[in-house]
Amino acid sequence: MKKNRANKEKELLNFSFDFELLEACPLCGSDVLIPNGKVEWLDMDFWYAVCGKCGLKFMNPRPTQKSYQDFYKNLFWEQKVANVGFHMPGQMWNTKRYKWDNEKAWSKKEGTKTVIEKHREMRVKIISDTLSGFITLDARTDILEVGAGFGVTLEELRKKYKSKVYAIEPSLEAQRAIKKVGTALIGSYAEDLGGLRNKKQKFDAIIFSHSLENTVYPLQIIKWAKQCLKKNGIIYVQCSNLLTFDQMNPYHPYIFSAHSLGLLAKKAGMKPLRAGERLHRMLTVVFKK
Repeated sequence: MKKNRANKEKELLNFSFDFELLEACPLCGSDVLIPNGKVEWLDMDFWYAVCGKCGLKFMNPRPTQKSYQDFYKNLFWEQKVANVGFHMPGQMWNTKRYKWDNEKAWSKKEGTKTVIEKHREMRVKIISDTLSGFITLDARTDILEVGAGFGVTLEELRKKYKSKVYAIEPSLEAQRAIKKVGTALIGSYAEDLGGLRNKKQKFDAIIFSHSLENTVYPLQIIKWAKQCLKKNGIIYVQCSNLLTFDQMNPYHPYIFSAHSLGLLAKKAGMKPLRAGERLHRMLTVVFKK
């Protein structure tokens, strides 16, 4: 167990991001950018700015798309299941400690089991309840999750509703788990939606659960996702809520508020509908065509 943790920590220490500077807000184009904090990880600084016009908070400079793709392919879930990686307390309003929050070393088997248990308890119900308020969940329903992790949510939707489920997931570690339960893996990165939009296969719902804020070009990705939807399809987005969970985190180039996420939806030609509790640490929004 200790050896596994030490190996993952060593891999992380040997990893380095390449950075690029943004001279304007990636959402509204304003050049009024206000420095707004930083975090440190792997001997690197990750700075954030807030747009003075639309309020989007984003990393600047930020890791390049290629850097993030390498990280998510080879290290993200690998270090998560070993319970190593970035952690910074004190960024959450009205904070709550969950039973999974600890600093002990995990073996690969134990860590994977713990992550799957956490996702099953904290994600499946809110996602299925929200989706069922907008679409019919049954055997005729096609659902795609972008950044599906170990595929827990999709597996539960398939079991309960007999829906057809599909995944996009970059991690080689997580891809193996997805394939084992029979979920169709149809892409590795969110950017693969650019190619999927030209396919005949369309979806009733596309899920971005804790994944849209991890992408470099979220507006373009939502535009592509829109083109992958059926006529009355929806996009489900859940991410950190800037007003209650200012999660400056090297994994997250963006921290959205309800306003900035709603603006993103509108710029993609979609209607944002707020779901979930307004003071919850997570922001949940459904985009409708």
